[in-house]
Amino acid sequence: MIASSKVTEQAESRWTLIVERFRAACILHRENRDAESRQIIKGELPVLIKSWIKLLPTSLKEDAKADLRDMFTKEQSLVDQGMRLQNVFRETLVQQIIPRVEEQVAAKYRAIYLKEQQKRAHDLEAVRKRTWVKLSSPEATSLESSQARRVSINDVRSMIDAVQKNDSELVANSMLPLEQIVGTLDRARVDTILSES
Repeated sequence: MIASSKVTEQAESRWTLIVERFRAACILHRENRDAESRQIIKGELPVLIKSWIKLLPTSLKEDAKADLRDMFTKEQSLVDQGMRLQNVFRETLVQQIIPRVEEQVAAKYRAIYLKEQQKRAHDLEAVRKRTWVKLSSPEATSLESSQARRVSINDVRSMIDAVQKNDSELVANSMLPLEQIVGTLDRARVDTILSES
């Protein structure tokens, strides 16, 4: 914003709000939420900009226009850069990290499942060997059918493959919101990087 001791705190806070709302509009546009983006651009920003300009001394009004143009360019560039980073992160998550984590979880689940099945088989065999206990027909059927149901979910790899792409993208999107990426880039002060590129 205009670097001047003549600018009031109220004008500075109004400027901050203008930047935040324009950035939000850019992010919404990049997320294909055009109606919400237009509402900010056409509904909110003109009112905010007019009220901000009224808070400035007359001598700074021309500088204000230049500041607005610079801010628009910077914020659009920042959001574009954030979008590129989000796509790179998402691709890495979906193609490399999430499948590895899922495979580790699946391997752990298979090991636990197999151990549980071995224990059940051992327990069932022990019950059958006891001559003083006779397993009634409904109990035996129930135990066998519960084992049959469990076997049907034993193929964890196929279950993971069936839902992996959609789930991975949902996880990646929830972990990498564009708004947070852009905020992080802004806090990292990438002004110099953007001006060099």
